[in-house]
Amino acid sequence: MARTKKAEKATEVKETAAEVKTEKTETKPAKTAKAETKTETKPAAKTTKAAKETIKYTIEFGGKNVTAESIVDSIKEAYKAEGNTAAIKTLEVYIQPENGVAYYVINGVGEGKSVNF
Repeated sequence: MARTKKAEKATEVKETAAEVKTEKTETKPAKTAKAETKTETKPAAKTTKAAKETIKYTIEFGGKNVTAESIVDSIKEAYKAEGNTAAIKTLEVYIQPENGVAYYVINGVGEGKSVNF
């Protein structure tokens, strides 16, 4: 009977080892499932637009306060008053505060044009 008990124990050990092997092979697919989950949870590309920045300038000289916005508005009005209908793509402004004059060039044209402020 001693041999039978040993044989039974050996059989139990073999069965336990087989169960452990089965458990190990069952856990392997779980690792690949994690890998798949990682690829699915990648962050999406950002599609938000940056907020437009607002900047205001005030020119103080000789007791006068003039905003840059008011000068640009005066230039646009003068441009339209001349009969121009083309869209303004570029605007260059040269300010002479001591004379109260802003010279401008619109779309590369307008040498010597000015507005008073």
